[in-house]
Amino acid sequence: MPKASVNGTILHYHVHGRGTPIVFIHPPFLNRAVFRYQEVQLVDPFRIVTFDIRGHGFSPASEAPLSYPLIAQDVKSLLDHLNIRQAYLCGYSAGAGVALETMLTHPERIRGAILVSAMAEPNNMTVFGQLSGASSLLKLGMKTSLALAIAKANADMRETFHNLYYEAIRGDLDNWRQYHEASLAYSAIDRIASIEAPTLLVYGAKDRRFHTHGERLHELLPGSTLARIPDVDHAVPTRGFETFHDLVTKWVMQHELRAASSGASHVDKDLIKKAMDYDLRIPEEVLVDHGLRQ
Repeated sequence: MPKASVNGTILHYHVHGRGTPIVFIHPPFLNRAVFRYQEVQLVDPFRIVTFDIRGHGFSPASEAPLSYPLIAQDVKSLLDHLNIRQAYLCGYSAGAGVALETMLTHPERIRGAILVSAMAEPNNMTVFGQLSGASSLLKLGMKTSLALAIAKANADMRETFHNLYYEAIRGDLDNWRQYHEASLAYSAIDRIASIEAPTLLVYGAKDRRFHTHGERLHELLPGSTLARIPDVDHAVPTRGFETFHDLVTKWVMQHELRAASSGASHVDKDLIKKAMDYDLRIPEEVLVDHGLRQ
């Protein structure tokens, strides 16, 4: 796995594909392995960037305490390392909070974001109780128990469970705790109305404890789209990936086509070609400008 020396740390990352870039951000305890389906199945027409946050998976432990602003700066620095001027973000669970923080602190680098199973803030008593329970296990040093529990909660089959567990268990307990506690304390409710980039909010229809979070975010985020995937719980990237991939592909294509219609030069020609397969309305001038129509 490639390594990047950025922002005073080393991040292990991987890049799949060559199209429009989407950077995926994982929650505490897990690592980029939770996005394996996306790495394989979204590479046409996207450039999928996954990475292990400090002290998670294969990225070494961080001396600086983990916080959302620190991880957001790491995301921006990784974009610099990869020479990506602008990208979409996809944050899963607590990783969606990092995506929001990145949009707030580095808006010029973000074209839009997909927020999966996201919280507006941890004010739901059921969710807060579960997060607090994980905090207790962290304080007791029960790393193996946490890794097993989080792998089981996100696995769709035995092979996925083993991959998630054996990569998660490599992480640093202190950094797990710091990222988790930052998630418990984080709230951007009073700031997110300033976000101008489009957002896609995706939830599992069976994950009812998070539905109020989705509705609240949809209310506060200008230009947001709210979608629920039938028969899926919290673990959308691993248990609802087929419908999720279709949602993401169509949504990103629509916004890229809108940008192309406005004269943006960054829109990938291969993405426009792929959009034809999705029966999306493509303005004639976009086809002409990108050499797809005479």
